[in-house]
Amino acid sequence: NVAATVNGEVVRVDEVDAMVKKSTPKGTALSAGQASALRGAALEDLIDERLLGQYLARHAPPIETAELDRLMAALAASQRRQGKAMADYYRETGRTEAQVRESWAVWMRFQKYVDSQATDAALKAFFAARRDEFDGTSVGASLIAIRVAPGGPPGERVAAREKLAALKREIEAGKIGFADAAKRHSVDATAARGGELGRLVPHDPNVDEAVSAAAFRLKLGELSEPLDGVAGVYLVRVNERFPGRAVEYDKIADFVKESYSEELRRHLVAQLRKQGVIERTLAK
Repeated sequence: NVAATVNGEVVRVDEVDAMVKKSTPKGTALSAGQASALRGAALEDLIDERLLGQYLARHAPPIETAELDRLMAALAASQRRQGKAMADYYRETGRTEAQVRESWAVWMRFQKYVDSQATDAALKAFFAARRDEFDGTSVGASLIAIRVAPGGPPGERVAAREKLAALKREIEAGKIGFADAAKRHSVDATAARGGELGRLVPHDPNVDEAVSAAAFRLKLGELSEPLDGVAGVYLVRVNERFPGRAVEYDKIADFVKESYSEELRRHLVAQLRKQGVIERTLAK
């Protein structure tokens, strides 16, 4: 019943399956491949949650029991409005009451952690460095992808990086065009159209975050270095840039803080993944 251990803490299979069930519309028939991909993605989300919870338990301000009790009471009230009891919620999420409380506690600790980091100066600097994420700028980009399963042998990811680094050198030397390289080597639905992704927005939900982030850092026509993402390793090129409109920080300060929080979480989890001991045992 163990899907993974994260620094010795267990992630259970029923937690993974409950998350997949909750995210899949009723009546949806999944192929074996789709079910496997969803279970893998759910497991990675739960691993991130465990890593974050462990870190925040040591570094974030403590949570008052009364605060947590209020959130649990609000959740119970929400269940009653749907004609359900908390027992239904625990069954649907595959979690015990203690685990649900801990999940809420992690969220609350993280909000306190963000508040301790998000000074006015830090938020304004974040806005200035990433202005195109807030002004409606979008980019047209292409990619070459080599898929590597999360938790796969380290050698696979190293080999993928080396292959893409060699491809980058050939493209930059004019020995092969990016589109031809994508058609020949990319393991992605975009390969047939030369790797073209179309128009991307910041943190685009349709691509790996590593791809989206790189697309907004690169100059027009520039190739990225091989990028590690959740599902593989990528080369990215920016083909077009569509400027947005001028925006003032004071008018979107709350949105800037939300984006800062998301970026802080991504960066923190990435570091914790490198430092942690993660053993996956979930059957494919």
